[in-house]
Amino acid sequence: MMRTSSRVARLRSIEKISRYALATILIPQCACCRQAHQLHSRLRAGCLASLRAHLCPRSIRLPNDRACNYSQTKDSISITGTQHVAGISQLQSIFFYRDVVPDLLIHWKYGSMVELINLIASRVANHCQILASYDLVTIVPCHWRRRLTRGFDHMWLLANALAKTGLIEPPTKTLKHSKPLPFLHSRAASDRHIDPGHFRTVCSVKGKRILIIDNVITSGTTLRAAAAAVRHDGAAEVSALTVATARELLLPTSRTRV
Repeated sequence: MMRTSSRVARLRSIEKISRYALATILIPQCACCRQAHQLHSRLRAGCLASLRAHLCPRSIRLPNDRACNYSQTKDSISITGTQHVAGISQLQSIFFYRDVVPDLLIHWKYGSMVELINLIASRVANHCQILASYDLVTIVPCHWRRRLTRGFDHMWLLANALAKTGLIEPPTKTLKHSKPLPFLHSRAASDRHIDPGHFRTVCSVKGKRILIIDNVITSGTTLRAAAAAVRHDGAAEVSALTVATARELLLPTSRTRV
């Protein structure tokens, strides 16, 4: 046990020294704004502060199959009503999809910045409060063609990083695409549609409480289709956790990329 502990401590020291060495030799660029900075972190101080400023209130969830509707006031964010998200009994998002948050997630997902996974996972783990107990945690997966093109499934890596923090149990591959999924990030929320039968289950979910993890919720069509698949095969309850929420009422009028 002592040898293992000393080995882990030695590896961490080597990793820390390596990061500082690279930061000294190379000029780091922020993963969000691409500005040069002198810290060994992947984000400069201003972008880290912006992430903290766009954390969702911990009270924003979807209890009893109902989603909170939000309004932005000058001093705070208040819950003003409800809107239905079929099949999801509880939903929590960590960030509002604003300011530097889209850049962070886009560079992670489409720019192959897998080094951002631990940074995102630590923010999620520190802010998340999963209320419902569950029997199985899974993800909204990449279609195999996209996974082949990118070289990784970003949500699978994130879910495993979250498991290492102790927030969740190790994920199980549960859902499979029945056909390639169209790119939805460039479409308006009103134009997004996924067939309810799009996903299929690849393991037994009968009688289980499922937690599904995804990156961003915009229209909710992806999560609805994922929930429909596990409920069709007998899941007792479905909860969801997303890194960010991009509901239109939460978006500033100047931001059009979703």
